[in-house]
Amino acid sequence: MSEFRVEVVRVGTVGKHPNADSLSITRVFDYPVILRTGDFQEGDRAVYVPIDAVVPADDARFAFLDGHVRIKAKRLRGIFSMGLLVAADPAWEVGSDVAAAMRIVKYEPPEPLLMGGDSERCPFPFPTYTDIEGFRRWPDVLRDGEEVIVTEKIHGANARYAWVEGRLWCGSRTSVKKADPASLWWKAAERNGLTEKVRALEGLAVYGEVFGQVQDLKYGAGKNDCFFRAFDMLELKSGAYLDWDAMTGRARAVGLPLVPLLHRGPWSKDLLTLSAGKSELAAHLREGCVIHPVRERFDERVGRVILKMIGEEYLLRKGGTEHH
Repeated sequence: MSEFRVEVVRVGTVGKHPNADSLSITRVFDYPVILRTGDFQEGDRAVYVPIDAVVPADDARFAFLDGHVRIKAKRLRGIFSMGLLVAADPAWEVGSDVAAAMRIVKYEPPEPLLMGGDSERCPFPFPTYTDIEGFRRWPDVLRDGEEVIVTEKIHGANARYAWVEGRLWCGSRTSVKKADPASLWWKAAERNGLTEKVRALEGLAVYGEVFGQVQDLKYGAGKNDCFFRAFDMLELKSGAYLDWDAMTGRARAVGLPLVPLLHRGPWSKDLLTLSAGKSELAAHLREGCVIHPVRERFDERVGRVILKMIGEEYLLRKGGTEHH
């Protein structure tokens, strides 16, 4: 149920930045936000502009960004910060989404070149994968002590596969792709033996990540390598996701590789440290982790309960350099 929001918030506790008298720090939901000392006090109304927002260059409120209109995570004098606060119009109520009013949109990365392939019409319901909410936005959705799975979030391209009407269907995050050996998703199917594996899972949609020579984290891939790891399955007839144990059992039965499992056990916020560190698949940093209950459940605030925690170093690897 993920939705991009630029929300009017009530400013919480504002503390002193430990390394700069001119800066202060607060938290919005569970996002650390650094601001200029004196701009906001506890109890003030403000607009929280999250990372990956693209703000209008001609809006004077963002002139200090000097043309850098995409909001990114930063480390400011040694302290991590996500997003920014700007003044709210007096007429805006706390909790309202003012993205449209402020002409702010979400950054959508283009599909990398050469992933390619034309789209085709799909004759059956083939849902796109769950939009996963960030843990920092919904820090109280997971219940203390409930059994959860924590898996590595791989940096690649979302993919979906299903065997229907005697053939393999293949999709990216946003479209179903015509069979094409030059298409990344079909190339992944061929190189990872997915046709036969997914054929054995008829009636299920298989969701996973295609990675390797895809994004800037390569996972040790050679020039033309692309890998696949599954992370979810959905019953096409009912539209229901399988519980973790059912999904992994079906995957292992057909030899379908899975995303790395980092932890299984009772939920506690201590597990958030698993968003950082080295990838289980390569000698470079981990993008982050994904957390969800072992047994599927829903929450009225987020829909399907599945949350992601992106690692700080991953967020800072491009354009998030230290500011002094």
